[in-house]
Amino acid sequence: MQNPSISIKNLIALCVLLVAGSCTKADEAQKEFEQQAFRLSENITETNSAGEVTSTDPDDWRVSPLYSSFVEVSPAYPNPTNGESIKVELLVTGLGSVNGLEIYFFDETDRLRLLNFDERIPLPVGFTEYEVNPLQFSSGNTIAGAIGLHRVLIYDRRGDIISYGDIKIE
Repeated sequence: MQNPSISIKNLIALCVLLVAGSCTKADEAQKEFEQQAFRLSENITETNSAGEVTSTDPDDWRVSPLYSSFVEVSPAYPNPTNGESIKVELLVTGLGSVNGLEIYFFDETDRLRLLNFDERIPLPVGFTEYEVNPLQFSSGNTIAGAIGLHRVLIYDRRGDIISYGDIKIE
């Protein structure tokens, strides 16, 4: 007869290996997503002032593997904008899943600059709308200085990227 404690030990070891393997795959997927987020902006998902999508960029406003089960991000609108405030909506579906939020963009010197933040930990379940003034994309707070294509990154307060997308100011 086989010793049951050996079987249990083997079972526990197998479970540890499986969990470790799945964590590694999840970590790799998150790292790949973050690398994609730091690529140069190329296109936008075009939206009107009501938030309706008129043209899609498949690389815009995807949700990271870390948050794909808990968060949905609607494309920024209006996009492009001539100076209207830009809105980004998040739908949090998992209670306690998002610890705060920070929205950044790359400025003209390729440094990350804060656009908006939410200190609530955790974010409440449901829709939350964040508004961004296009003047924030300009170091001189002018529309002329803000004109261009901007990569926007949405982070949690732990520094993990939730989503990213591009905004065009005309």
